[in-house]
Amino acid sequence: MGTVYLGQDESGRKVAVKVINTEYSQNENFRVRFRREAESAQRVRRFCTAAVLAADLDGEQLYVVTEYVEGPNLEQAVETSGPLTGSSLEALAVGVATALTAIHAAGIVHRDLKPSNVLLSPVGPRVIDFGIARALDTFGGVTHTGELVGTPRYMAPEVLRGEAISPACDVFSWGCLVAFAASGRAPFNGEALPAVIFQVLNSEPVLDNLEPQMRQLVRAALDKDPANRPSAQQLLDNMVGRVTPEIAQHTVAQTWKQSAPLRRRPVNRSRLVAGVAIAAAVAVTAGVIGVRALAGPGGPPVNLATLYQEDFTTNGDWPGTYDPESGYGYGYTPQGTYAVDLNSENPENVTPAPIPFVAEQEPTPGPSPTPVTPANLLIGADIQTADLVGSGEYGLFCRASKDNYKDNRYEFLLTSSGEARIRRVAGGSGGIVASGAVEGLTDKLNLYVSCEPGEGRSVALQMWVNGNPVLSATDTNGLPTGDVGVLGRVQPDGESSVRLAFDNFVLRGQLDG
Repeated sequence: MGTVYLGQDESGRKVAVKVINTEYSQNENFRVRFRREAESAQRVRRFCTAAVLAADLDGEQLYVVTEYVEGPNLEQAVETSGPLTGSSLEALAVGVATALTAIHAAGIVHRDLKPSNVLLSPVGPRVIDFGIARALDTFGGVTHTGELVGTPRYMAPEVLRGEAISPACDVFSWGCLVAFAASGRAPFNGEALPAVIFQVLNSEPVLDNLEPQMRQLVRAALDKDPANRPSAQQLLDNMVGRVTPEIAQHTVAQTWKQSAPLRRRPVNRSRLVAGVAIAAAVAVTAGVIGVRALAGPGGPPVNLATLYQEDFTTNGDWPGTYDPESGYGYGYTPQGTYAVDLNSENPENVTPAPIPFVAEQEPTPGPSPTPVTPANLLIGADIQTADLVGSGEYGLFCRASKDNYKDNRYEFLLTSSGEARIRRVAGGSGGIVASGAVEGLTDKLNLYVSCEPGEGRSVALQMWVNGNPVLSATDTNGLPTGDVGVLGRVQPDGESSVRLAFDNFVLRGQLDG
């Protein structure tokens, strides 16, 4: 949605400048909603949030200036210093409930309360980015366009079902957040997004490391029925008695202990804006899904909803953390990419994306089943190669089988010799469907591929490099719908090797109905 910069006001005080991406700023419906949410945010009590100091709500480039809050976010603190216990956990729970009480009193529903949106300042927790997700909702919801506004591990069931949004959604997220703080794991902690969504909709939360009284309160907040959840004020009353938010915040300030210094991730994308002193490495859109136009004439389709996207800025649901010195030659990198090392020891890597769909529906699905992957798909990513020795190929795949994604799939590959290839894999054996030379292939490019149903059982397949069509083919005996993801391989000759870096992975598609 935008980028956050560290700046300085006229008095020398540090501020955070949130600059909204042009694609959103130019949408009139978004501008109207953003203006309303920003004005509401200025009415929120300052003691538990990053106060809004200024905003440009009418200009060509939208931005909001907020108070700069020193300290790590909750996700970073738990990762660095471990889960919270005792009075520190209670202080966090009280502080976030206090913030929600103030936010709801201003007529705002946060909609994306999660550990990375809670900053642990020296004087207590501060909740940030409230109202941003609500402004994004102008682009549609899950049931209309496939847009998913929020972070599934911390989203209420009614949000995932596309039902009415209310402050009870934030109460559910509060319960998830407190459970995470106590254990280092979200209470709905499936390995892939489909599993997470199924758990949120159907399963009981895992509430480890919570003392009985706090566990009872968190369990009430995580009730599947929003009508049965306590309000933020009731949460606060239960924990500290009937006191004013100011007194509750004072309690937090006295009990929170600042954690050890935090290792910070380097900036992976720097942008300069006039009047902003320093660019910070914080993206606003973690976990937010929306619709964006692609290339012009000749480029990939522009009329498909965005179903899933990942910019790899923070570790998420893809496997691994890249650390070759420790033997992990794949995963998230500090530079905000997903890297894969291919060599004689690891000549091939095929990684499915954790999309919120299943390859095929279960024989007896529950009342709220995870949706099946749409048949009409567009997949994209930025890909960079480095340290290439010998020969290899890399790209994207679609329609991978549910039982074994390495057995059946379509591969869309670019080779070290400058070719594009579409490859069909069935039963573990592959064959080239189409191939052709690509002029001007560089070590950093953008790749889009499409898998689209045709007549009968046929599937139309197409590739674009940097917005230009390079290859197309039709498989008359099409593979069924399935998983999507990234892949690469080198010749197993003992000499070939390459380092791949994937970024800005996106899945677009046409939803049924």
